[in-house]
Amino acid sequence: MTRGADVVPNELPDIAHPAWLAYLAMRNSKQAHFGFLETLDQKVQQGGVRTLAERARLDTLLAEHDRCVAEFAPEIKALGAQDADARNTLLRLMTAIEEAANEVAQ
Repeated sequence: MTRGADVVPNELPDIAHPAWLAYLAMRNSKQAHFGFLETLDQKVQQGGVRTLAERARLDTLLAEHDRCVAEFAPEIKALGAQDADARNTLLRLMTAIEEAANEVAQ
């Protein structure tokens, strides 16, 4: 099952696909928000000032991330209620992705 570039891992049961896609959206929105925030922080550290447009974009990115979190939460909760093994598989994949990302960042 794919949606755009969002490939679902083969080991993930079909029932977990909606939660997986919600996780990817949440992760991407987090990266977009923090990436832009980091850019703005560098600008300020170099003596710059955030513009109103930059502040508005930051607010928009945060609102998008909040929306993605709000969509993910019921997906993972419903998955756990329907199939705990599928939820555990999803959590293992999420953990592996985050650990790999942390290793790369260091």
